[in-house]
Amino acid sequence: MQGFARRSFFAASLGTMVEYYDYALLGIFLPLISPLFFPAATTYDSLVKGFYAILIATIARPLGGIFFGYLGDSFGRRRALMCSMYGIAIATILMGITPSFDMIGIWAAIMITFTKAVQVFCFGGEYNGAGIYVVEHAKNQNEGLIGSCLTAMMLVGSLFATLIGVIVTLDAMPDWSWRVAFVLGGVLGILGIIYRKNLAESPHFKEAHPERDNLKALLKHYPYQLLAGVFIGGFATVPFTTVLTFMNPVLMTKDFISSQTLMLLQAFLIMVAILALVIAGKMADRKTPYRVMMFGALMLVLLSFPLLWLVDQGIFSFIILAQVILIVINEILLGPSNACLKNLFPMQFRYRGASISFTLGLSLLGGLTPVIENYLYRKTGCFSSIALWLMFVGMGTVLSMKWAKDKRMKSEEPILNFEKRLSVTR
Repeated sequence: MQGFARRSFFAASLGTMVEYYDYALLGIFLPLISPLFFPAATTYDSLVKGFYAILIATIARPLGGIFFGYLGDSFGRRRALMCSMYGIAIATILMGITPSFDMIGIWAAIMITFTKAVQVFCFGGEYNGAGIYVVEHAKNQNEGLIGSCLTAMMLVGSLFATLIGVIVTLDAMPDWSWRVAFVLGGVLGILGIIYRKNLAESPHFKEAHPERDNLKALLKHYPYQLLAGVFIGGFATVPFTTVLTFMNPVLMTKDFISSQTLMLLQAFLIMVAILALVIAGKMADRKTPYRVMMFGALMLVLLSFPLLWLVDQGIFSFIILAQVILIVINEILLGPSNACLKNLFPMQFRYRGASISFTLGLSLLGGLTPVIENYLYRKTGCFSSIALWLMFVGMGTVLSMKWAKDKRMKSEEPILNFEKRLSVTR
């Protein structure tokens, strides 16, 4: 990576790291703060209300993808990335200072949900926009590895949030210390804004001078690519959400693990994910993004039930093994996803196509994950029952990617060749 491209990568990845630090905070602290904003008869019931609040907020993410996607395709990647970072920083600080239910009643639940929705709206233009930006700067060299490194920075943010969570949940810390973690996220966002002021525009955007094509043209000409992007976005979050946002908080509310053990376990799983991401990105450069991602999707279909059956056995080592494998499967698909999404859409639709489809999958499939899995778990009392949902997402990814590939093979547009072998600098 040349010096100019390296600076562009770090400017984009810093924002992504801050985004997912902020994004991870609510998931990490959800078992602790749900009773403060969504009081109920039991801690578990408060947690379920928190799941529904997150689901409501995630509806805003595709809307953010549409807004920031249009901004990025019409006025430049840099402008869109700056605007999204401003929104993330402000919303995160507001989440940290929102009064609790005891202070302002139902308005507390409304305010925290609305503020989360604003934050998620801005997320809709951040990760995919940064991914498109850094892969375009790669100039067809090591796109898989560079894209996966950006995603790894996302997980570095999540890891940092988890480590902050370990400190905040210490017995010696005051009850309100979780608020400091959110305010810190906003401060990091402000630092990201300062660093991004010198961000250079994408060379692809400067060379192309794209026309401002409307959203209708994208929907009309690229439906199969959009469907593939939806399932890629869903797959990118469903196994991860299953483990970190649903399974582990449920285990904590059932007193199977302590909050401190939960934080340390999450930190370990995120470190595993970072390593798996980089390896998957490198493999995508040596093989193709399509082959690596298809392998990950098939593994989710085949292994979901046996892995969750291990969790049902209630043996801690089995639970760790199952969670590690699920996280690795998640990253096998997520690692090459930025390179794949870049090649799914032509330049004038790239920011919108990637942002809208990925965020729709993330919001619809990822947002529904805790709700659907909670329903299946309550009906059966078994974690293995939620394998049905994971298998559905895995099979949907397999089929949609195959349809997008077949559509590309019938088309004369080389930009759709997302199975192409990416060049590797040796």
